Amino acid sequence: MGKLNAGTWTDDRRMTLGKWLDQWVESLIAAKKSPNTIKNYRGHIRDAWKPHLGHVLLRDLRRSHIEQVLADLALPIEGERPTGNVGRRIEQRTPATIDGYRRTIRAALSAANRRGLIAVNPAVGRMDSIPVADTIDEDDEPEVWQPEETARFLEHVFDDRLSALYELAAYAGLRRAELCGLRWSDIDANGAGLRVRQTIVSVTRKQVTPEQATCPVCSEIHVGRLFKAPKSRKGRRWVPLAAPAQEALSRHRGAQAQEREFFGVDYQDHGLVFCRADGTPLRPDRVTVEFRQHVANCGLPPCPLHDTRHGACSLMLAGGVPIEIVQMILGHSSPEVTRRVYAHLMRSQTAAQVEAAAKLLTHHRPARRAAVSNL
Repeated sequence: MGKLNAGTWTDDRRMTLGKWLDQWVESLIAAKKSPNTIKNYRGHIRDAWKPHLGHVLLRDLRRSHIEQVLADLALPIEGERPTGNVGRRIEQRTPATIDGYRRTIRAALSAANRRGLIAVNPAVGRMDSIPVADTIDEDDEPEVWQPEETARFLEHVFDDRLSALYELAAYAGLRRAELCGLRWSDIDANGAGLRVRQTIVSVTRKQVTPEQATCPVCSEIHVGRLFKAPKSRKGRRWVPLAAPAQEALSRHRGAQAQEREFFGVDYQDHGLVFCRADGTPLRPDRVTVEFRQHVANCGLPPCPLHDTRHGACSLMLAGGVPIEIVQMILGHSSPEVTRRVYAHLMRSQTAAQVEAAAKLLTHHRPARRAAVSNL
């Protein structure tokens, strides 16, 4: 009974952590989980868990084992510098990377717990000795464009056939997969909003089976593209559209009608808002490549396509949109996630709001600031 309460009991005394992790990943593949999610899990298992704890029996696994591995992985790494450079190179995994390792082992052991292989998951709960990505370090903060820079970019791509895609990224904060999977049937009849109900993600041939890769519309296989539903219930959401985004969609619909007429019977209609000229799905990775080219051409600081999502969040916060509404628009699981991910943005917005509040008082005080500078 003591072992049962301690979470060390298992109905297979020979089951090692490494063997269970292999079985767990295979069960995720059978359940048709996201190929990218499985790819991340496999990477974490390969880099962190199998080398250090793969040989340990599940029944002997302790929380202290997991904490020690995570602590070791958080230490600086000494490596070779590129040829021609002197000295050793010191690198260090980010708190976000360590947190990813922790979430993977927690998910794997939760599955083991549901299977009755262990009574309690030793990876559950906060580990005080392990760095946690509660906030983004200053050096890791995303490169969020200022509003004038975003406006400059949107003007630069105004005549591009995918300009409306960039408008939705900037104003609505949609993810790349959500933009690529968006259908005209997902747009409200009055154009005031849209529903996120389908995504298209980038995959390799090795990541999916032929059955998974088969297009639900034309039954063909589109290399490098996979149709799938949003990953979570919160991801399936309604998103309001600002007037500029509505206008961009209207222009885009007209241009797409001309492409449809040009291709005639050869047009392969998938009902997608953003697609190739012949109607077939876009490759998400190509969307990123084209975005980078546009950024370089208009001379703006480098900004990943995903970080336009941060810019959209910044605009909403600056406009006074409550954090709970921002969370729903962006599809986060809770306001706490939004606060954690966008803590760096919220700091600047909070500082601006505090300064505005202070002016309510200083407005009634005599001007003495010049005297302060002489102290």
